Amino acid sequence: MPFSSPEDATITSQALTCLPVVSGVNQESNLLRRIFTNAVIMALSILSTLLALEAIVRLGGETDADGQFSFAGYALEPYALRVSELRAGVEGYLANESISAVIYDEKLGWTFRPNTVRQGGSFTINGAGFRATRDYPQKPPPDTLRIALFGDSFTAGDDVADDETWGYHLQRLLNDAGLRAEALNFGVGAYGMDQAFLRWQELGRDFQPDIVVFGLQPENLARNLNVFRQLLHGSGPPFSKPRFVIVNQGLHLINSPALPPQRLIAAFEDFGNHPLARYEYHYASRYAASNWWASSRLASLLYATLKSDFDDLDIYGRDTEGGRIGNAILDAFARDAADHHANFVVVHLPLRWHLEHYHLASPQSQPPFQFLLDYTRANFRYVATEERFTAKHLEDGYWTPTRHYGPSLHLLVAEAVAHELIDCLDSGACH
Repeated sequence: MPFSSPEDATITSQALTCLPVVSGVNQESNLLRRIFTNAVIMALSILSTLLALEAIVRLGGETDADGQFSFAGYALEPYALRVSELRAGVEGYLANESISAVIYDEKLGWTFRPNTVRQGGSFTINGAGFRATRDYPQKPPPDTLRIALFGDSFTAGDDVADDETWGYHLQRLLNDAGLRAEALNFGVGAYGMDQAFLRWQELGRDFQPDIVVFGLQPENLARNLNVFRQLLHGSGPPFSKPRFVIVNQGLHLINSPALPPQRLIAAFEDFGNHPLARYEYHYASRYAASNWWASSRLASLLYATLKSDFDDLDIYGRDTEGGRIGNAILDAFARDAADHHANFVVVHLPLRWHLEHYHLASPQSQPPFQFLLDYTRANFRYVATEERFTAKHLEDGYWTPTRHYGPSLHLLVAEAVAHELIDCLDSGACH
């Protein structure tokens, strides 16, 4: 149809020119709507999946008599103090107290019963209550180098025989080198750094050693903040222990004398109101508080499966209570040894995971307790056994079923310590 006028032609031409713009705007609007719709659908799908998983965890889990909810073997937040389990552990010990090789001690929490054997007769405890196949006079024989060892089960030598411990091999190696030496093993399983130091004060220094060797387990920083052993490890032993706190820049001892087993059950049944509860880190951090998301069973399950034992920097940090107490115990141990005319040597006894970290992890990564190893190396005579162990020693055959050192690793530790002591004696640094 012909245009009626030039003006009509101009208007029509302008209208046609605008059509692509309008179409582009509609396409953009449609695209945004599709994106928004897809996002909503995805969000609803994710939410539905999470709600379904939350329901599976809630329906598939179980709550015990103490109110603790668990799923697939994981105890989930919020945590409930398992009083029934704690009570059973204490009652089991009390029923067998007369025959137990590990007994209550008011100054140390627990110790070895004198003149007993463990591990089917392969772990001998002498009349003074430390691991040895014979008794020793408190005063060393003339011209004898006496060495006293302190620490936990890695020093005591759990899972190996009397003649397979690093203490036994240390004495043999020094004698083979022409030194008349004795190595007295005061290690006790499950001890913290604090108890090892107290065992030196209560028993070890009576035997007048020339050299004190402390078997350092940096992971035991967690034990230093513990009062009730079962709250750190549910398998026991069912005892309380002394614990240091820092007061006016110095160490102050609490729970001394240690609460006896007969009083533990009553303490657990009303633990929140017990005067020692405020000093039990593994209650305050686990049972008395929970994360804000703990009302979600699914979130709690994810946390339980991903959490590392070393996530808590209140223990494994240089400037935390755990870090300050660890350093202070080392300082006090060294001073007290010197006051009793003994040289102080620290030997690092790494767990398997630390050796894996040391040999297989990135060189830039460090364990959470590296500050303690650095402090020890800088301030004391230090035996870095992790440098002597190789990646080969991570193989299962070098470890016992309970992840303690097997005989070969005990021999390696003994060789490292013997080398350090001979060097110390030859240089005149040890006297």
